[in-house]
Amino acid sequence: MKRFIAFLLSLTLVYSAVSCSGNSSSTLKNISGTAVTDEVPAKIKLENHMTEKERSRVSSGELTVFEHMQDSQKKSSVPDDGVYLELWSEEDWIADIKEYFKDHPEELEGTTIEEFIEKNRSGFNEIHDIFINGRCFNGHRVEPFLGYDGGELRLREPSPYFCCSDGNGGYYYVDEDNNRFSEEEIQEKYDSFYAEERYLTFADFEEFKSYLKKQIERVVRIFASDMDEETIRERIEYEYNDNIAVWEAVIAGNYKTLPVGTAEKFYEEIESSSAATWEIDRRKVEEIAPYVKEYNIYDEQLDTNFVVHVTLPPDFDPQKTYPAYVLTDGVWRFNNSADLRKAMEEGKASEVIIVSIGYDYSIDGTNDEYRIKYFCDRCEDFLTFITDDLMPYLGEEYSIDYSSSTLFGHSLGGTFAHYAVFNSDKYENQPFRNYIIGSPAFWSPGFLPYTKGDEFRHEYGYFDRNDSLDKNLFICGGADEDPVYQEYYGENDSTLEGIQHLMDRLKEYGVTTAESKIYPNSEHYQFIPEMLVEVLEKYYPPQ
Repeated sequence: MKRFIAFLLSLTLVYSAVSCSGNSSSTLKNISGTAVTDEVPAKIKLENHMTEKERSRVSSGELTVFEHMQDSQKKSSVPDDGVYLELWSEEDWIADIKEYFKDHPEELEGTTIEEFIEKNRSGFNEIHDIFINGRCFNGHRVEPFLGYDGGELRLREPSPYFCCSDGNGGYYYVDEDNNRFSEEEIQEKYDSFYAEERYLTFADFEEFKSYLKKQIERVVRIFASDMDEETIRERIEYEYNDNIAVWEAVIAGNYKTLPVGTAEKFYEEIESSSAATWEIDRRKVEEIAPYVKEYNIYDEQLDTNFVVHVTLPPDFDPQKTYPAYVLTDGVWRFNNSADLRKAMEEGKASEVIIVSIGYDYSIDGTNDEYRIKYFCDRCEDFLTFITDDLMPYLGEEYSIDYSSSTLFGHSLGGTFAHYAVFNSDKYENQPFRNYIIGSPAFWSPGFLPYTKGDEFRHEYGYFDRNDSLDKNLFICGGADEDPVYQEYYGENDSTLEGIQHLMDRLKEYGVTTAESKIYPNSEHYQFIPEMLVEVLEKYYPPQ
């Protein structure tokens, strides 16, 4: 959807909020338990519930992550050496509107294209997009215009209402005092505000600067309310300096121009650049690339394509059966496959098939907006995808020993791993015996709205439905991670307190197959590479 059309249709400014962070100190003792059960269960079989559409869209081949990263690192269409403007004529605006409604006629809502153009003609501006040093410019609703010379300035007054993303695909509306409004209430306020033309007048650019600083501070404080004061002030200063530089370039005519269509190409580049966020140690991953098969597996319920990397063990024999060591957050964890495979090569662990679950390369898997969607908001659907689609399908490709396979999740993924084990009894398919719950962020603002009260503190009713737990749990965290997220805890447990209280509850339930470990000298994630290898060697000792 074209950005200008979307603006005219909504008259709102959408600003994506970032999620998680927090703190509170606690000391947690290690609680030992039995990590691996002695009893060897009968071979488990899974039923594949993939739809015909899902099966038809499965594809596989060699590792392509490097190709996607190279594509994303191509030179940007917008130079990074100053202020650039993409200028549009009235004919450009009209052609763009006609092209948009050709593909989206339903959004005309009874009016004609010509009527829409006449109604919005006043919104046509020579400056279609502004960039500074290769970045998209945020004018905070008071952007400069060609012809301004630094003297008297008259601007349309910006709306005092804001549409904010909740990070989960939804939106909420606030005014300058952070009062919230429903969609019906905000529409009435927008209608009232835009019923008359409102203008602000300044004697000169110097007088405008002081208003600009206040406007930027107002907007930043609304959209960055979860940041600490020092970060907010730095953000305000950063945004202010950008704005002054752009205004001064327009006043002095000190800008360069871009061809029509450059901005659209730039935003397409941003949307397709998420593969660059994959944490890849190129040397290590290149060494295991010959043993990696990349799958694209579509889930109809989530309407999402997942990129799944399967790393085969050193002496892989298709006639043999292997446990699967399954890692969520593939954007980070696929990188650990090399060290895990090396442990097998060195005889420190038995051979397993390593599986990392990532998202399509067009999705930024590091963005908490997506992690919240799959780990929290749609956790049931994501668990169903893994349990009833992914693992049975991989079982058709390889002979997998589900009776000793492992699922790992960290942070929001840790809350998902906790959800997965204590909802596993609801499924006929049982693909995992072991679960690694890493630094579960039970306190996260991204997790709490989806917990239906305190269900997670009661293990989602698992022990109301069952007398015992036949799974092995390894629950872990970093000794120094609590202070990092202190501001987010409120009345909730910190990460380490959450781990301790989970272990206490499991003890009360009579669970003897759970243990925890807190890794010294580590914050939220530094311990993960060491831990994954350690647990691999623990659950799958050399034979």
